[in-house]
Amino acid sequence: MQIIPAATVPVDGICTPIQNSLVYIPTEDGGSYTISFCLGNNTGTLAPGPKCLTPGGIIDRDCFVCGDQISAETIAGHTCNTGAPDYDKCTYNTVLIGDQCWMKENLNVGTMVLGSVNQGNYSAGIQKYCYNNNLLIADNVTPHNYCATDGGLYQLHMAMAKNQSCDAVDCTASPSDVCCSMTGRGICPIGWHLPSDVEQNTLENYLKDSGQTCDANRQAGYDCATAGTKMKNAAGFSCLLVGRRNSNNTFTGWGTYGRFWSVSTIGLDAWYRLVYSGNTTVGRYHLPRTYGLPVRCIKD
Repeated sequence: MQIIPAATVPVDGICTPIQNSLVYIPTEDGGSYTISFCLGNNTGTLAPGPKCLTPGGIIDRDCFVCGDQISAETIAGHTCNTGAPDYDKCTYNTVLIGDQCWMKENLNVGTMVLGSVNQGNYSAGIQKYCYNNNLLIADNVTPHNYCATDGGLYQLHMAMAKNQSCDAVDCTASPSDVCCSMTGRGICPIGWHLPSDVEQNTLENYLKDSGQTCDANRQAGYDCATAGTKMKNAAGFSCLLVGRRNSNNTFTGWGTYGRFWSVSTIGLDAWYRLVYSGNTTVGRYHLPRTYGLPVRCIKD
């Protein structure tokens, strides 16, 4: 598909402004595609409303409705493998929270590397950490597949599909460096991306109780009651308390803390959101980008 025609302007019929576009999404291997579009009025045998064009014909609905499962045989060039040795997750549930569509599970794709090493360049293949190197916390010997249940842990350069050297670039001092243009898809499936700090605040602000504060610019602190409780379960976001990989090659926090990266950088760090087992609020903090945290994708 080389040229995507523009939708009619102004919007006609029953189509909303958001639906009034033609959205072309190819599969990762380029072998297939979908095109979302909207008919404002009856067209031949087709009734007005959202439609999905596929190589097999037109489907009488949007190509994707939040709440659908998404599947990917390949993600960012990595062939998804549910068996050994990668134990990837190739199907993800989705949930609509306010106007945002989120994956309900942490991303789990890539080849596991030990927490004693930094993840390499994205161009050499997606890598992930699994909590405690996939050994049972209780004895540090028995195999236990934490990635399969909790998702992978990623240094930010890997999550954003960049070179390892990017984690050492001071993005406050060098904001125009290619390593600091932390936007885009990263290792999320096509049509999805890693959230910004602003998008994370939109989530917590929507989930906070009426009348509660939710400071988008708080520095290393909790706010937005009781969004933390809702993010852990009630809202369907299912933020798991899966801990992190530290920069000194250790793992901490499983069962106590749940975090997920944003792509918004500050110096050598990046912002993330944090839920704690004992808090009803949400933390906004930043960590060095060499730490390994979960990744949660949001729909474009």
